Amino acid sequence: MNGAISDGSDTAGFGTGAGRPATVVRFTADDLARVRFAAAPAPLVETALGFAELRHHARRPIPDSWASQARQAFPVAARPLRDLIPASGSWPEFLDPPVAELDEGLEIVSATPRSRLRDQLALSWRGPGRPSAWLRALADGDREALTTAVQALRAFYLACVAPAWPEIAASFRGDVTERAGVLASSGLGDLFGSLHPDLALRDGSLERAGRALARAGRPARLQLKGQGLQILPSMLWTGPPLFSINPPGPLPSIMIYPGRRDFRTGNGTRPSDLDAVLGRTRARVLRALRDTCSTTELAARVSISVSSASEHATALRAADLIRTERHGPGVRHSLTVLGRALLSGSPSRGAVQLKQRFLPGQRAIIICSHMMRRRSCLATLLLPQEGLLFPENLIIR
Repeated sequence: MNGAISDGSDTAGFGTGAGRPATVVRFTADDLARVRFAAAPAPLVETALGFAELRHHARRPIPDSWASQARQAFPVAARPLRDLIPASGSWPEFLDPPVAELDEGLEIVSATPRSRLRDQLALSWRGPGRPSAWLRALADGDREALTTAVQALRAFYLACVAPAWPEIAASFRGDVTERAGVLASSGLGDLFGSLHPDLALRDGSLERAGRALARAGRPARLQLKGQGLQILPSMLWTGPPLFSINPPGPLPSIMIYPGRRDFRTGNGTRPSDLDAVLGRTRARVLRALRDTCSTTELAARVSISVSSASEHATALRAADLIRTERHGPGVRHSLTVLGRALLSGSPSRGAVQLKQRFLPGQRAIIICSHMMRRRSCLATLLLPQEGLLFPENLIIR
């Protein structure tokens, strides 16, 4: 991530003198018509930003914060990222494509052409002396070196970011919903002003203040070339807004700002009535599936083994709380309507139908219909006999 990239920037004659913004993004009429929020958080964007945050706060750990949890879980396989992502400034943009699926993002990284590797590594390298041998090999397009970078990204995501992903996704949705209200009521200028105090929309251009340069790279003038700007909140980044301007193509030009998160620790757990009904681990698995993922990703989010994640997914699928679909060589798990309703605490009466007869001793979840009044009433029941009838005001699954 960078303050600018060469594809869309022009820094000639541009500085950071008194009264001058450090970065200016020029909007055409087409660009303004294409300003939009991202639909979902991007795993590799949060991975790169989270790694930069971890380095930035290395000397000032905050107890019970995501950074303190990530520091304890930091995997050896992620160490190569230290050569690529600094605590402040820019890093190679091929590392964090803004796509919503981890595997898709890693495939994009793996397919980075040699010319882009060399150009971006040359721009971002700030270490003393010569780069390490593996980094020079990466700049030369060596496939083994690129695989090392991909494995480092995956390792850091699975160990440090994935356990917090349910909270990241929930915070993302809440932040975008709140900002969309500002856009609807006050317009684009007030929206940008609400995202960060360093941002201002003036005379058809978005300006970022000079004080942002301490963590946001170099000054630049950027052009979007009619493709617009995608706005992406990050739940791990605490620095100033960042820009990634891509040429017209499959990847959007984006602006990242620090979102308002509603979590502190990265362990993905919160007290819930579901813990008593499903068991603590299975409730965590259900909450972790607010966003679709594979079995491997699910295991990483909940910090359990892949085989255990598969067993919990099987049980939740049998209860019609999740669905599992084939996706290439693997599978993807997602919540059903009932699963989402159960997590929100307000399923509508009649939305769930009894599809099977419960056997003696089988555990059932009972959701009282007065949850329509937004009151949670969950219980477990050991059915004494097959085909036990329940009052009509109970929804059973």
